[in-house]
Amino acid sequence: MMKNIKYIAILLTVPLLLFGFSNCGGAKADGLKTSFEQNPPFKISDAYYQNWVAGVKEGGSGTNVHIIFSEIQPDVVIQNIYFRNHILEAKGNINEPKQFVGYLKKESQRDVIMDADPMKEVQNTPSKAFPFQLENNQAVLEYWFEGKKHYFKISNLSEKEMIPYPQANPNQHE
Repeated sequence: MMKNIKYIAILLTVPLLLFGFSNCGGAKADGLKTSFEQNPPFKISDAYYQNWVAGVKEGGSGTNVHIIFSEIQPDVVIQNIYFRNHILEAKGNINEPKQFVGYLKKESQRDVIMDADPMKEVQNTPSKAFPFQLENNQAVLEYWFEGKKHYFKISNLSEKEMIPYPQANPNQHE
């Protein structure tokens, strides 16, 4: 009888301990959400987003997020732009070293597989958790400086006029 009580006690204690340790890691990840740099090694002169739409049906649409620096330390590496629940790779331009753009292309609604057979539903790709709660006109800049990853929140991105791309290239000859 005592042997059974010990066995039951162990069975109840182990899951509780595992659950307790798993919450410790979650609390640490939540701390990441609010640890924004207050004095980054750069100054932003302009930050805006601009919607665009292709002139052809299959061309799609999207939003480009532009960040222009007036000053930036040479050893800062701009990594990603977090915007509207998406993580965009920040792409630089060799001709404009103080300008970075994140490209967000709106994808057509993908088909979600719903089936009684769970093996068919495995093909659905789960969405990743977005680490920040942002307003529509806010973004977070992820960058590396002095060997560490940092985050800087950009508030009040302005919206530039939408770019409607033409249906076909007017300079194209048939």
